[in-house]
Amino acid sequence: DFKSLSMEIKRRGLYGRDTRKVCLEFIAHILITIVGIALFITFDNIFSRVISALIMTSGLLGIGTHTHNSSHYGSTEKKSIDDFLTSLGYSTLLGFSGVFWKHKHCIVHHGNPNIIGVDEDIDLMPFFAVTETDIENASKLGQFYHRNIQPIIFPFMISLTAFNIQRQAWLFLIRALLNNKRRKTLHWVDLGYNILHIIIWLVLPLLFFSPTAVIEFYILRNVLIGYALFFMLGSSHLPNEALCSAEHQQHQEFSLKQIAGTINIKTNRYGRFIMSGLDYQIDHHLFRGISYTRLPEVSELVQEYCEYHNYPYHTLGFFEASWKTIMVFYKPKPVHTDLLKAVTVNG
Repeated sequence: DFKSLSMEIKRRGLYGRDTRKVCLEFIAHILITIVGIALFITFDNIFSRVISALIMTSGLLGIGTHTHNSSHYGSTEKKSIDDFLTSLGYSTLLGFSGVFWKHKHCIVHHGNPNIIGVDEDIDLMPFFAVTETDIENASKLGQFYHRNIQPIIFPFMISLTAFNIQRQAWLFLIRALLNNKRRKTLHWVDLGYNILHIIIWLVLPLLFFSPTAVIEFYILRNVLIGYALFFMLGSSHLPNEALCSAEHQQHQEFSLKQIAGTINIKTNRYGRFIMSGLDYQIDHHLFRGISYTRLPEVSELVQEYCEYHNYPYHTLGFFEASWKTIMVFYKPKPVHTDLLKAVTVNG
């Protein structure tokens, strides 16, 4: 059973932390970002700027995925250091609010991935329908929009992904600070880290560049991160292989929910470096406190567990997963009312 799997993973010492390697890779992501920005500033021809923008984006994406590991306390042996890395990565460098991320992702999403009515990450309504139920529950005008307008505007709307995360993060943080019952010291600390983000990305650059140039660069940064995050995060939960299930299925057995609603991604060496364990999403969802450096070993045991229980262990190439992620906006996927039966049929 799942308890036995957990005990075996613990017995093998897979909860250990490779702190030195993890911290060095985090620094590497920051340096890649800085190099990309420096090249963008130095060269003004279009080819050089496209390349430098891609370098910067890969660095920022690496910061995001690496910080994701810290938000689950998988980077070091001390929670205080992981909290610092989370705030530095999400709040200061990306501008996403570490406190908001922990609530939205670590608490809400991880407990019930792809469970309709529970997992906020799969609920893109009223803007986008990704399930057949979304369309069925929409008004006639809404159904017309999702069937005819959504496919047209979707590729362009992805560019707003990062801006939308920032919007949600600021609303979450402000509401917490204005609520006496919710407000804690960590919210004030997070506010400080977010203000530091504004200073680094929007205020200090004004000493060297015009306001227009600073704003244009920040918009470009967010647009590129938006596309990158959409495919990096969405490709593990949006393809049809990652099943969506009805709200009452949140009471299903833990490992079944995680395995059914998640897929792994196969990529190259640099892709694995950028993804920081997000290519092993199934294994991460089952054991989210384990560092990404140990997930390849965990994967072998999880595959044996899936074979024994006749559960699927879906792994798609990055480009295949990305394509299937796109297609779900053109042909929304079904919502299953019996997850165990659906896993057996679709697996």
